Amino acid sequence: MNLGTVLSGANNSFSVLSEDGSIHYCALKGKKLKGAEGFYNPLAAGDLVEWEPASAGTGMILSLRPRKSLFWRYNEKGKAVQAIAANMDLVVCVTSAGLPPFRPRFIDRVSLEPASEGIPLIIALNKSDLGVDDDIAERMDDYRRIGFETMELSAGTGVGVEALRKRVAGLTSVFVGQSGVGKSSILNAIESGLGLRVGEVCEKYERGRHTTVAAILSTLSDGVTRVIDTPGFRRLAVRGIDPATLGACFPEIRAASAGCALGSRCKHLDEPGCAVAAALETGEVHEDRYESYARILAELEDTRGYAKKAGRPRRRHEDDYEDA
Repeated sequence: MNLGTVLSGANNSFSVLSEDGSIHYCALKGKKLKGAEGFYNPLAAGDLVEWEPASAGTGMILSLRPRKSLFWRYNEKGKAVQAIAANMDLVVCVTSAGLPPFRPRFIDRVSLEPASEGIPLIIALNKSDLGVDDDIAERMDDYRRIGFETMELSAGTGVGVEALRKRVAGLTSVFVGQSGVGKSSILNAIESGLGLRVGEVCEKYERGRHTTVAAILSTLSDGVTRVIDTPGFRRLAVRGIDPATLGACFPEIRAASAGCALGSRCKHLDEPGCAVAAALETGEVHEDRYESYARILAELEDTRGYAKKAGRPRRRHEDDYEDA
């Protein structure tokens, strides 16, 4: 039996990096993979698996080792959690100062998993050479205030790329963001030999075109730094989080909620004696961050309620298709 790291793959075909540095193309042994029960997809880039050789250059994956961390989204079509990247030390949320537009609600969704699990998060503002307007600068300041690390850079001009290269050195980092923000461009700038595909932005709709179709793990030339490039997301669904624990995923709401009169029963909506409402008035909780919290909470409670009514379609929200 051998150990290996999943580099990429889908369905029943995965490329696996073995401990000796060779790459094998592997399929799952059996219909279900031990350790991956209940997921929409059995494996993600970064997963550690047990496998056995088959013919030359191929193998069979036997089981999944426990994950120390996971970046995921809810697959609405499959109605299950979809694993995107595993065993990362750092999450880099790439956003844009130009096209596509800066979308803090998407950042807020990305931040939920790192904030709840104690995984460092960097909010990387790409295309800063295009200029950073006052609204974006104000939001980036607030992200720093509540404890998130931020960086401004430009994959096009190279500004800030060296600082990011040093920050990810020796770690396994997953790069996530909406289509067109420049994840692949940044990674290609960090190490030119990666050759990751780069897409364009459709100016008419202010959206990027998908070029990365599956998460890909690459090892940089130092032999120890690993980066995972992920497909661009138009929307990041987060079904499956217990609504009662959502506030803990927002550091500033978690801190303020210690003073709520109802304690852990407070949803921070219109309850009497809510300390989060008071913090919203003083600016300790940013009004847009609170709006993200309220939207996600409504989505989670709506999903839970409709799940109890078999066959009844879930009501659409205005932000179901784009995290503005």
